[in-house]
Amino acid sequence: GDLADMRHELPSWSGKFIEIYEQCGWKDIGLAFYRMPTGTVMPVHQDLYKRYIEVFDLQGQEQSIRRALLLLEDWKPGHYLEVGGKPYVNWAAGHTVEWVYDVPHSAANIGLEDRYTLQITGHL
Repeated sequence: GDLADMRHELPSWSGKFIEIYEQCGWKDIGLAFYRMPTGTVMPVHQDLYKRYIEVFDLQGQEQSIRRALLLLEDWKPGHYLEVGGKPYVNWAAGHTVEWVYDVPHSAANIGLEDRYTLQITGHL
């Protein structure tokens, strides 16, 4: 899919999400908008956060890292998300799923329309 992260120019309103998560105690927040086209499958995996750990000197503190996935549109047939063995379908735009550092997760789009999400990364 297509990823637009902090290395790209993001919409001016993106900062609102950073403010929200800062109010929840998150630090060093990064954003990444993701478009998952039809036919894309991300099998179960655990994110490594190698660069994030390096940049924010979090070696040995990996369990403080948090990830949130904000679902930007209402669920469409064929869109799928699973986090920690729990499946998510039929979501409404704005639904957010959060997890800690090494929780296994997967996603797929076997529907007819692209799937759009905002990935938020930070640490406590």
